[in-house]
Amino acid sequence: MKTLLEIAKSRRSCRRYSGAKISDEIVDEILKIALLAPSSWGKKPVHFIVVRDKKMLKEISACKRIGAGPLPTADVAIVVAVDKSDCELWIEDAAVASTFILLAAESLEVGACWIHIRDRAGKKFTADEEIRQLLKIPNNFSVTNIVALGQKNENKSPRTEKDMHFENIHKENF
Repeated sequence: MKTLLEIAKSRRSCRRYSGAKISDEIVDEILKIALLAPSSWGKKPVHFIVVRDKKMLKEISACKRIGAGPLPTADVAIVVAVDKSDCELWIEDAAVASTFILLAAESLEVGACWIHIRDRAGKKFTADEEIRQLLKIPNNFSVTNIVALGQKNENKSPRTEKDMHFENIHKENF
């Protein structure tokens, strides 16, 4: 079993997928891990919409002008949406939950790619607004990002300590 450091080193954005199906059990495991992510004041405002329908994946991809290329070929997309109505730190909560998804996917040897949605242009409105319309997400929610999942069809080397920016670590003061 890999350590968390080994998982973090080997986690790389995967944008090419083999087309093989990810089992429902693996998707459920990833979602369980996402549900364990901490949130501000324990309010748990982050919701996850699982999309497998190929037509819908293509439609969601078209809601963002650039940067959603992995979605049409993904087996699964997890749309990360946050209830903003009673949560000041909703962006942070979504980011933490999404990180849990990315690490969970890597631990299960599933390719994953973060696709940013918040504040991105769509065709007519913002990508967030267009995706909320497509997936019938209430207006008090915001779609922050999507994580595309698929069986890896690319091989990227794990990062090494040479890739780590140790100069970004400061002790006691900057």
